[in-house]
Amino acid sequence: MNATPADGAETSGSAETPGQLARRLLREAVKAALATRLEGGAIEGSWPYASLVLVAADVDGTPILLLSKLAQHTHNIVGNPHVSLLVDGTGGHKDVLTGPRATLIGRTRLTEDPQSKRRFIARHPSAALYAGFKDFHVYRIELDRAHLVAGFGRIEWIERDQLLLPAMQCQSCGDSEEAILAAANEGRDEQQWQAVGLDPEGVDLRRGTNLRRIAFEEPLTSMKKARALVARALEEAN
Repeated sequence: MNATPADGAETSGSAETPGQLARRLLREAVKAALATRLEGGAIEGSWPYASLVLVAADVDGTPILLLSKLAQHTHNIVGNPHVSLLVDGTGGHKDVLTGPRATLIGRTRLTEDPQSKRRFIARHPSAALYAGFKDFHVYRIELDRAHLVAGFGRIEWIERDQLLLPAMQCQSCGDSEEAILAAANEGRDEQQWQAVGLDPEGVDLRRGTNLRRIAFEEPLTSMKKARALVARALEEAN
């Protein structure tokens, strides 16, 4: 298993495909810059509007947002669902321009999917305080493509089929995730690492406000080994 590098470490991600790297950047991200379209207003015309949002990822790598309908970016989305989301993996790099980042492009879609909401709250426990308010809703960004900058000389476009994991690979993981995480966390207290998210490529751990991503050596093709891999990740983290 491979753990997310500690703060200050620099990795090139050269062993990853562009799609894998873009997914990893999203899965490791806590926040992102959301760009929407601001129409009209005091000045004629439409303008790009960038805002800071919390972000999570679904099992297949689809970005998940929890937005208030009172926010300007939500008003913008209602008028035009086309957005881009910048996820930044440059932290810890002495020269940030050598670090990886990806601009994910797609269309926002309001969702009532309980898994999307659960995964967002697992990533951001404080969101549980307002996730049930009537003016907050969960959105998924249905990706079209992404623009990856992974340092000097490595810049490329990534199409949807490379960005997202296949549905067949994700179905059993999504169906089994809650039960596997509950079993892995049984008997563990808040002072210990707990597993809060599972997907075919790895497991997300939390201890207090600290998050850690443990990547599997090989993606899961079935859930037979999932329980053992999550238990091993927790053991190694402690």
